[in-house]
Amino acid sequence: MKLAYSLAAGFALVAAPAAAQSWSDEQTEVWKFVSDAWASHAENDTWYEVLDDDGFGWGNQWPVPTSKAEMQRRSRVFGDEGKILYYRLDPVRITVSGDTAIAYYYAGITELDHKDERENNREMCADTLVKRGGAWRFLGWNCFSKSDGD
Repeated sequence: MKLAYSLAAGFALVAAPAAAQSWSDEQTEVWKFVSDAWASHAENDTWYEVLDDDGFGWGNQWPVPTSKAEMQRRSRVFGDEGKILYYRLDPVRITVSGDTAIAYYYAGITELDHKDERENNREMCADTLVKRGGAWRFLGWNCFSKSDGD
């Protein structure tokens, strides 16, 4: 599966999303960055564009944390492998400390895979972000699938 973040849409998520009304301006800014990154990079697997040069990502399909250069190389080799039909992000907690933040959330995706077969996944994600030059970047993320019964 091409996505670091792939989740089952339509599945009930375990935790209630954080109440955006109670977020600080900093938490809102972080969640907007995460949400915008999904909107811009999930479909075409260009996550390396918003990963800090010192950052790494780790998901189900990678045996070890993956660097920006490796993500970009893999994207050039494999390209788009499927089509996202629907996704939903549900924040659980966002913590901001100075120029560093952690966003915990559930993600659900329904997509057509490279064989044009429908696939549903659910993941639990923890994204670590760092602010560089006034803009947020992913410093690291860790997303793993949650299967039924886990």
